[in-house]
Formats: sequence, structure tokens, C-alpha cells
Amino acid sequence: MLADLQWGDDDFPVYYMKKSAREPFPTVAKLADYCGCKWKGYELAATATETAEKSLLRALSGVPEQPLLDPDSALVLFGSFARYEMLKGSDCDWSLLIDGVVNIRHTALERTLVSAIQKAGLKAAGATRTFGNMIFSHELVHCIGGAADSNKNLTIRMLLLLESRCVNLSPMNSHVWKNIVHNILARYFEEDVHFRAKQNHRVPRFLLNDLTRYWRTICVDYAAKYRERDGEGWALRNAKLRFSRKLLYAAGLAFCLSCELDPPTNVQNDLFGLPPNPGAKPYIESAIQFALTPPLEYLAAFVDTYVQDTNKRKKIATRVFGSYNNWLILLNDAQARLKLEELPSSDARNNPCFKKVRDEGKLFARGLQELFFNRDGDTDPIAKLSLDYVGF
Repeated sequence: MLADLQWGDDDFPVYYMKKSAREPFPTVAKLADYCGCKWKGYELAATATETAEKSLLRALSGVPEQPLLDPDSALVLFGSFARYEMLKGSDCDWSLLIDGVVNIRHTALERTLVSAIQKAGLKAAGATRTFGNMIFSHELVHCIGGAADSNKNLTIRMLLLLESRCVNLSPMNSHVWKNIVHNILARYFEEDVHFRAKQNHRVPRFLLNDLTRYWRTICVDYAAKYRERDGEGWALRNAKLRFSRKLLYAAGLAFCLSCELDPPTNVQNDLFGLPPNPGAKPYIESAIQFALTPPLEYLAAFVDTYVQDTNKRKKIATRVFGSYNNWLILLNDAQARLKLEELPSSDARNNPCFKKVRDEGKLFARGLQELFFNRDGDTDPIAKLSLDYVGF
């Protein structure tokens, strides 16, 4: 199965993976060669991320209290750090993930982590307080849907699956991440009454619906933040919505469809699995590997594996990864980022920087539309599944 990309040992899903930190996008590089392109933005992002990683780990190793974390807690990175896109001016989105009993030490530990991140010279998480604080596992696993499932809970749950990495401070800390992610995935796969591990209908509707709900929630919250902040920072949030936020949805959709396009071959009834899907274990394991893989790399592997027509593959790759490359380069330009941060919506139409964002964003969207909703829907298995599960 596509998600069997071995990004980290099965028993050790850690921050550092088997591949070099300088090469987190091998399939993207393969597509660049295939298209005859030089996409420098990915190497730029990977190198900047590696530099930030080293600074963070040095700061954490200098904390007097060692071991820094309890066995039931983990330091998890989200956002640009998790996607290997930690460029100039990027936020350091992190959370202290706790899978255990309440401990008064957690508050002191949170302050220690804040201090270490500041010492590393990294930009603190934003003002929404979605990140930069403690997160407990109970709500993430047990409050999926219904009145108890808040926007924040949905956001953290989805981002754990779509863009999160555990900082490797000890094997026990890494297992905190894996245990929580595994239990979230068990709910999505084992309790989905429409999912059938051994038959047709292998696309996990429960997971896909929540993924779609998250994507639409981001879009609605974008409008809410514009109103709450009176347009401040509008253009940069708009640009991220066109690229990195849309990327997460596309990568998640790709994984869900891959469950049907190339299901695991070792599906058996699991004595410990829950009805109605006791055979869901191989899908859960594949989903964990998906969660360990940067979304850009997973999406590239999806294109490389399932788009058989060579001309179509080149067209899609050029549009999707070529435009995202240009976005990374623009985002690394300190002056361009500042312009986007300060640009009011009334001036956006005639602003050259935002015009470039808009033009590249359209190419990125067209590439994704060609990938998931092309006009060969009757014969293209990706388009057929997209129409069946994303449309009506």
C-alpha cells in the first residue's frame, strides 16, 4: 500500500526519520527530474528546517531538569516544522501532549518548554492558543463529533494525523504520540459502519468526513478571524489557505482514496479489533505511516504511483509542485512576507506580491482538480472515487 512508506520504525515513530533531514521530499525530487524542473524551494525549506531543528534540540538539551519529559508526555511539533517548511519568519507551533494522569508538574514543564523554544531563537506560537500549551488525550480520542467536539479539539486531532512530529527525547515520549494517534485511528476505522476491510467500500468515510469538516472549518474560521482582527494579517492567512492548508486536505484525501485504490493484502480478523471492522488493523498501521510522512511527500508519492498517463502526470506535477515550490520561495523572502502581513484587503487586487500568490494558488488548485476531478471520471479510478465520496 502507498502508505507503507517506511518513515520511521514501527515501534519508534520519531522526529528524526531514516532519511536525511535534508531530503524529506525524495518523491518530489523524482517528479522534478521527471518534469525537467529545478524546484529549489524544497531544498531551501528542508535546510532551514534542519537548522531550526538543531537549534531547538541544543536548547532542549541545555535544560537542567533531565529527563525533561515524564514517560506519559511528549513534545509534538505542528505546522511548518512538521511539514519541513520552517522558513524565515515561520512560527514554531508546538504542544505538550499528555497521555496520562494529571500532574501539577505539567505547568512548570510547559514554562520550561516555552523558555527553551525562545532560547532557540524560534518564533512562538500564535495568539489563538491552539498551540504552545498542554493537550490531553482523552478529548482527542473520545470526543469525535457531537457537542463535546470543539473547533480546537477537531484542529488538534486532525493535525496530529496530517502534520505532526514527535521530538525524540526518549522512546517513551515517542510512544505517547503513537498511542494517541493509534487510538484516534482505531475510532475512525474500527467504528465506521460503512468501512469494510475485506470487501468494497474501503474508503474510510468516518475519517474522510471529519477531514472534510476540518478543511471547511478552516475556511469558515478564516472569515471569522478577518472580522475579529479587523483585517490584520489578512493576506498571509489568505495565502496559507491557498497553499499549506489546502495541501493538508489534498494529502488526507489521497490517503483515504488509497485505501480503496491499493488496499493492504494482509487483512485478517483481529482478535482485539472492535466490531464492525475487526480486520482494520493493517489500515490503521498504514494510516500511522501516513501520519509520519510529510504531506508534500505523501501527495507526490500518490501522484507518482496512481497517475499512470505520463503526460497527465507531468502536467499535474508541474502545476501542483511547481506552484508550491514558488510559494515556498516567496514565503522565504522576508520583504515579501512582511508585505503580506501588512497588506490590507482593499489594496490586494493591485499588489504585485499578492497577485503572484493568487496566480500560483490558482495553478496549485488546478493541479489538484486535475488529479482528483479530471474529465476522465468514467475511466480514471481516482476521479471516480473522488466523485463517489467527495461529491454527492
